[in-house]
Amino acid sequence: MRKFYLLILLVVAFKCEGQTLIKEGKLFYDITYQNLPAEMRRNEHLLPHEASFYFKDKRTRMEMGLAGMGKNTTIYDGNSKETIVLLNIFSKKLALKKSDSEMVAFKKEMVPDSLQLSFKVNLINEYKKIAGYNCQKAQVIKQTKYDTSFNECWFTREIMPYNTQNEEGLKEIPGFLMQYSSNNNGVIMQLTVKLVSLVPMEDKIFEIPATYQVVTEEEFKRLLPLLQSQKSGN
Repeated sequence: MRKFYLLILLVVAFKCEGQTLIKEGKLFYDITYQNLPAEMRRNEHLLPHEASFYFKDKRTRMEMGLAGMGKNTTIYDGNSKETIVLLNIFSKKLALKKSDSEMVAFKKEMVPDSLQLSFKVNLINEYKKIAGYNCQKAQVIKQTKYDTSFNECWFTREIMPYNTQNEEGLKEIPGFLMQYSSNNNGVIMQLTVKLVSLVPMEDKIFEIPATYQVVTEEEFKRLLPLLQSQKSGN
């Protein structure tokens, strides 16, 4: 009886430990491409092939290259409900701030109301390990007035759902995306986590560096053509 009781305690302890979500660390992605047109294939070396993601409690930071122009960093603070976009392009460092409501409005601008966009998520009983973490497959169905698309991804319940909880089409996925793709005019970009490092994160990486100039969206739109012309030498 005592052995049976100890076994029950071990099972309970295992379940409790398994339910502990990882809330601090960093991870790294490999990025691959499919269906690149000929011109993009010739310049594929300029496309980003790696990305990094940092997280701590309710704050995240995603870094990715910008096809030879520089680097884009997106910081989200779940406490203040604010997104910060850091753009290091053409040797100029700019910072944009947007509230949650402004981000929602911005995303709506990208999708015409006439499309009547809606999402549905199906969890599939298929499993595999990615970077050492147990993952399950999910299917995201995006439906518009004119067509329906299906996208498969893999998520883990072991890491806080940082990259799904604030996205309209992904918030039904109960975990962190470890492999997912995006389709832009037929070009498919897939991100796959290759390494997770559970190390302490400094608070300053979730803040605007002193070397960045904070601008409004209107100011950024005025600056970008000037930066592009300077880069091209016009």
